Amino acid sequence: MAETPRASVVIPTYRREALLRNLIESLNRQKTSYMYDVTVVGDGTEVDAESIGVGSMDMPVEFVSIPEKVGRGAARNAGITASAGGIIIFLDDDMTVVETFIEEHMKRHTAQNTVVIGDVKSPPEYAGHSLARYIERQGVRKLKSRDYIPPKCFRTGNASVSRALLEKAGMFDEAIIHYGEDMDLAAKLADAGAEFVFAEDAAAYHHHPPDLDDMLVKMREYGKYTVPVLAERHPYLKTTLRIHLAEPARPGREPLALTLKKMGLRLVLTSPVYGLILAAMQFSPPDSLIFPMYDYVRAYNYITEYWKEKRYQARKRRRERGAYDITQ
Repeated sequence: MAETPRASVVIPTYRREALLRNLIESLNRQKTSYMYDVTVVGDGTEVDAESIGVGSMDMPVEFVSIPEKVGRGAARNAGITASAGGIIIFLDDDMTVVETFIEEHMKRHTAQNTVVIGDVKSPPEYAGHSLARYIERQGVRKLKSRDYIPPKCFRTGNASVSRALLEKAGMFDEAIIHYGEDMDLAAKLADAGAEFVFAEDAAAYHHHPPDLDDMLVKMREYGKYTVPVLAERHPYLKTTLRIHLAEPARPGREPLALTLKKMGLRLVLTSPVYGLILAAMQFSPPDSLIFPMYDYVRAYNYITEYWKEKRYQARKRRRERGAYDITQ
């Protein structure tokens, strides 16, 4: 008889003891038939176990402290290495989970190549905020059909992967220290044969106040630092991220529809249009209108930053080639 797998919950954290304590307490209330433990990784900070109150908890909790901040990917790798479970469940430190969270994740791991994507919800206190409602409807919830779940829906805010598959995929790339490291891992998991499934009942509540400025800062960071890496490493993601439309139009050398899409994208991703959309959002339009606006402003920020970075790197290469030619 096959041995029942054990789960290890890996949580990177940075100076959010109150939120972390709430998460740990929700994990301690789990109703499950599976064995599980928790590994908390202080990324550039030391976590005070006493302040979290783990002494009175039934589940094993291990704390790993990294003296200097290394980023989410490296912190999660450290947590995976320090943990013992065959199934790794990823959570962020500003979440709480339902009582059947572990059970719902674990029972879906019927094969080594299964990757489970849990549901991320907004807590009741944010129900009146359109951005919270928008975020809640992203990922798997945005799909018209769940017969096939693409890697782009994978988010380490709530997901689980077998240790064997993580090792086969190469774990997190620790060189990616900016937002979007989970997209790279998702692509590597897919390349390693992963099958992504959605566990709606494995729900986590995200206790992060909805903040449009914060989201757009992350999108700019994503476009400048991470998207160029993704595009080079996983070329098919250019289409997923729509950055293939940022390539120069080639009339006559590509399908007319593609040329028109490229021209249309360059037209709408301009400062005047962006400013107009931001202004319109201040009037709190209904979800049917503001959700596409959120889509637009997110895309504007990461795609324009990607364009800027591509142009900068191209100029840099030209200068380097010029300097090299002069020395010959």
